[in-house]
Amino acid sequence: MYDIIGDIHGKADSLKILLDKLGYLKTNGYYSHPERKAIFTGDFINRGKKVRQTLKIVRRMVDNRAAYAVMGNHEYNFICYHTKSYGRGYLKRHNSSNRSLFYYTTKAFINHPSELKEYLEWMKKLPLFLEFENFRVVHACWDRKLIKFVKRNLPGNRITESFLHNSAREGTIENEIISVLLTGIELRLDKITKALNSLGNPVDHMRIKWWMQPDGHRLSDVAMGDYKISRDRPVKKSEKHMFLPYSEEKRPVFIGHYCLREEPQLQTPNLCCIDYCCYRNGRLAAYRMQGETWLKRENLVFV
Repeated sequence: MYDIIGDIHGKADSLKILLDKLGYLKTNGYYSHPERKAIFTGDFINRGKKVRQTLKIVRRMVDNRAAYAVMGNHEYNFICYHTKSYGRGYLKRHNSSNRSLFYYTTKAFINHPSELKEYLEWMKKLPLFLEFENFRVVHACWDRKLIKFVKRNLPGNRITESFLHNSAREGTIENEIISVLLTGIELRLDKITKALNSLGNPVDHMRIKWWMQPDGHRLSDVAMGDYKISRDRPVKKSEKHMFLPYSEEKRPVFIGHYCLREEPQLQTPNLCCIDYCCYRNGRLAAYRMQGETWLKRENLVFV
């Protein structure tokens, strides 16, 4: 059986507490469970101050087959930040915004450059998604067509060097795969619609519940996250193609990424987001999968 654990973002102490609560013990230098394995939804780095400690815990569990992990958008972006492009500069710019984003991760390895290289290579080997007999795991969004492309072209669902460079170019299939699977789907707002994000800042686009059937719903119904929409409206016909309805007959899928602020809960009987903003004094959550077809609220565990 498996325990799917949400985005950690450098909160190593919270991870230790959660693993202890789930019954994992540290022996031979890594955490393991006699009957279960952990699955991490990505985003181990940035935000929190104990990035290096977090990576050590996760990597040692994965390397010793006590856990699995998928790539998050923060790992992908950090890889790009350290990968030189075929032209000038890097795949992700070294500007003030990105330096701020990667501050805690960069600081964690400032005296450990060789270790940083090892972790970057390890991150590159993280799969973009995982499929098991009874469930699926992806960082942000399950797009059937893009998943199919990855299966056909990327052994083990892992990025290659050419894929990485192509993914940094807008308009490529590689860029679309990263944007959707690791970042989710965002709906651009028109000039009339006004919305604030969870920090109270105005936004011109918002994350959506991509798995919904949008017919008959308003923006406030399909918004994924804590948005305040002052001029709510129905989803437009021209926006409906953005959604990827995920039938309740399909295998359960687990996602992270969305930094939800409410109490951990299920989104549908077969879809569960387990990222509850632990780095913003939220919860670090896990779902204890027992092989069920329909998920159970009581199987959510959090600290």
